[in-house]
Amino acid sequence: MYRGEALPLNNAVESESATFFGQIVQQSWELFSVLGLDGELLHVSASCQRTLGAILPTSRAFLERVHEEDRQLLRQLFWATAQGGGGGTLDFRVQHMNGEWLWLESRLIAIYSPTGELRQVVFVARDITARKQQEARLLNMAYHDPLTGLPNRRLFREHLNQALLQAKRSGGTMALLYLDIDDFKIINDTMGHDTGDAFLQVFAERVRGALREIDTCARMGGDEFTILLPVVDEPANVETVARRIFQSLQRPWDVGEYQFTATVSMGIAVYPNDGKDAASLLKHVDSALYQVKGHGRNGYQFYRAQTYEKPDNAG
Repeated sequence: MYRGEALPLNNAVESESATFFGQIVQQSWELFSVLGLDGELLHVSASCQRTLGAILPTSRAFLERVHEEDRQLLRQLFWATAQGGGGGTLDFRVQHMNGEWLWLESRLIAIYSPTGELRQVVFVARDITARKQQEARLLNMAYHDPLTGLPNRRLFREHLNQALLQAKRSGGTMALLYLDIDDFKIINDTMGHDTGDAFLQVFAERVRGALREIDTCARMGGDEFTILLPVVDEPANVETVARRIFQSLQRPWDVGEYQFTATVSMGIAVYPNDGKDAASLLKHVDSALYQVKGHGRNGYQFYRAQTYEKPDNAG
């Protein structure tokens, strides 16, 4: 709870104090405003110009620039404070006059008279956009592969668990594909890791481009990738996706002086037939992948079917 109290002063001291305080407020980089209990804006500091690009004359003008997803939260905090709730803090987004979205860290403080009467609400905020951007970058690094930009193992497991939960609720079908690039070690060993990294980046783009928006392609590490198809209308659709991936990898691409195509070994497991939880599906899709490798690679295998398939263009 944040609660302030107006102290009784003689007129001279009060005037001097108000002038001194006003100068501090006007020079502060923090956005500072005073509101009546009805929400009317009584005072706003010059830092509003510095922070938002303009002095907004009313509370309504300010709220119109608050992000629509945050606006009601800010309203609720103000009214709770104005009705004696004590105040609180809120991080929210607000649009600068140049169109850029900023993050503000705000605090609302209830101001009481010496007799305990609630008088006004003070709103103090500061720009924390740089901090929020850094937090977003760190979060992205924690959940994405830095080389390809794809989700990493951690994020993939979260997506898999969410897809399983949804499939169980709806009674639907989903599929898991596990890809291993054939002979990728040769590229690294003979052409160098820089070429290998560039190869992986294009490979990831090709595979991602063969999928739907709702599908997830993740790099699990090295030359291993997983694909989650969270909604499968018919089992035949999974095979269609597999063939589309193989076809996309047969279009040559250049990396420096080299030209590449790629083949993969791919295992496939389908929920609920091949497993009803993440551990079972991952185990069975891995088993299917190694069946492909045992048959000479460059193909795909459904776990249940135990039949090995080569794509039409495989040699």
